[in-house]
Amino acid sequence: MAGAKKILILGGGYGGVWAGKILEKRFRKDDGVQITLVDKKPFHTLMTELHEVAGWRTEPESVQVHFKKIFGAKKIDVVLDEIQSVDFKGKTAVGKARTYEFDYIVVGAGAEPEYFNIPGVKENSFSLWSFDDAMRVRNHVEHMFAKAAEETDPAVRRRLLTFVVAGAGFTGMEMIGELLEYRDAMCRKHYLDRSEARVVNIEALPSILPILEEPLRVKAEKYLAKMGCEVMLNASIIGAEPGKVLCKDGKVIETETFIWTCGVKGSSFAAGLELTKGERGRGRLQVDAEMKSVDYPYAYVVGDNAFFIENGKPLPQIVEGAHQTAEVAAKNIIADIEGKAERHQFKSAFHGFMVSLGGRYGVANAGGMKTSGFFAMAMKHMINMWYLLNIAGVNQVWEYAKHEFLDIKERRAFIGGFASWKVRGYWPLLLRMWLGLMWVMEGVNKIGEGWLAWSAGSKSGWMFSPGVEQAGKKVVEAVSAASGAGDWSAAEPVVEAVSAASDAVAEVAAEAVSAASGAVADATAAVAESATRAFGKVWDLTKPIFDFNGPVSTWFRTTFMDGLFAHLPYQGFQTMIVVMEIAIGLALFGGFFTWWAAVASIAMCLVFTLSGMFAWDQLWFVFAAILMMGGAGRSFGMDYWSVPFFKKWWNGTRFARKWHFYADDPTK
Repeated sequence: MAGAKKILILGGGYGGVWAGKILEKRFRKDDGVQITLVDKKPFHTLMTELHEVAGWRTEPESVQVHFKKIFGAKKIDVVLDEIQSVDFKGKTAVGKARTYEFDYIVVGAGAEPEYFNIPGVKENSFSLWSFDDAMRVRNHVEHMFAKAAEETDPAVRRRLLTFVVAGAGFTGMEMIGELLEYRDAMCRKHYLDRSEARVVNIEALPSILPILEEPLRVKAEKYLAKMGCEVMLNASIIGAEPGKVLCKDGKVIETETFIWTCGVKGSSFAAGLELTKGERGRGRLQVDAEMKSVDYPYAYVVGDNAFFIENGKPLPQIVEGAHQTAEVAAKNIIADIEGKAERHQFKSAFHGFMVSLGGRYGVANAGGMKTSGFFAMAMKHMINMWYLLNIAGVNQVWEYAKHEFLDIKERRAFIGGFASWKVRGYWPLLLRMWLGLMWVMEGVNKIGEGWLAWSAGSKSGWMFSPGVEQAGKKVVEAVSAASGAGDWSAAEPVVEAVSAASDAVAEVAAEAVSAASGAVADATAAVAESATRAFGKVWDLTKPIFDFNGPVSTWFRTTFMDGLFAHLPYQGFQTMIVVMEIAIGLALFGGFFTWWAAVASIAMCLVFTLSGMFAWDQLWFVFAAILMMGGAGRSFGMDYWSVPFFKKWWNGTRFARKWHFYADDPTK
């Protein structure tokens, strides 16, 4: 649109995405503002989880959040392109695909490894600062184990099975943790002796994780020692050669896997822009408290590219720093466009740090709570899911849960592998069909009982309170209180009479047996009688879960049945029940939209339970329905065809894309 204000965001990292979400929400209904986000990848990368992919804990897509999932039908144009230059005076950015004009620009191009000019390190090491880096490490490590399994030379095999990580900060420690777990899995797979595989950490400082408090560092060190990690502290690396890492003390470590995690700097792209660099920024761009470049009032810098001194220290290159700088920049751009005098100043509010040492152990100091092990890992997962919920909705949280817990291998989750085992779809096939048949017969039996014979009057009156009228017509109250799931107390005298008669018969039989069989029969009868007294009345499974006249059923009946369904004519109400039961049964039997049929089955059982109609021995309906929700309809069922078709249609709707309420991946 001619005359529209153009906002250009360079980079879809943590800062770029966060700024884009804030700006899009503000200008969603304003056609006078156009927002464009440019990235050379079609997905947002979860940088803090790259170690999981590199160490084979999760699949590559676990750290990829496609921009279609984040922005969907939002009013923001996401473009796949690589920006080559920016003319800040002319307000244009040139990419490989096209040129972009802007009135405001947000630079969030991320960071890259810092090698500190140490000879040979860049050429002979792996980094871990991008998705491509993680994939290179992932494939290389697997290849080393496979190659070592075929190697007969002990010296060569030792070099292949030596894995060195330089740096004991967050990235280094998390990579170490993954390697330790993956080492165990690969040694089992290739029948290698675990003692042959070395995982070595080299750190120039006197301790690991220097940003954390001493108690947490000690716990991390103990865990690494327990896992067999060799930690070399006060060990500076002075160079690297093919297959060798050279240390200042003269040690030479021979390895085919050298991973460098000793620091980052601003990206080369950001460093090449014609903007003032921070004096100590290592390629980062100088900004003021409003996250504006000191050169142009319409150029904002966020995340790892921003160099800002707060309390005498440079802004740390962490996720929270990216979010908070992006929020300040976005709010100030909004103020610029809307002509507001209020300006937003950056003030850090970091909530702590969390480090995972593999999938089963971690240490954290977050929100003032210092935790380790299970609770630290739980906290990290919760924060990750909260972030994903904010940028891509509940669907992406579910995807995260699948990758981290449901699809995890080798028990590498902090809850072990308890959630990862799956039931093959063909095992519950017969149960699915039987459950469906039972629901069909429930409906058919009601037809036989006259539920659709209107001349017989209401057959569902017992589901309402006495005297309640269904759509203005008084319900039939002649139904026996002891029938179905009515007042079971009316049946108690009959039950007691039958019980008394049974006891009398039992006594006569016992005497006859005693007379005929002597002492052995007496002993047998005594044992049987004792067992009957001990177990006979423990739990009568034929009784309803909630008593019909109890507080729960009375509350449900008066609140929902009397207050809601009583407004329906009994003909309509009874037809609805019969049709629903038969429809649920047919859907389950044929495996057609099984998940929804199972949910409906559970809902119907819940209604019957709260109405005082559902007995304990009928609970299998609920448990079987829960099992059906796991995709049982795709094995020899119509869901094999219907679910993919429906998902494709649904995921392409504007509603699903706008509200992130899609199944699996969006199709538009």
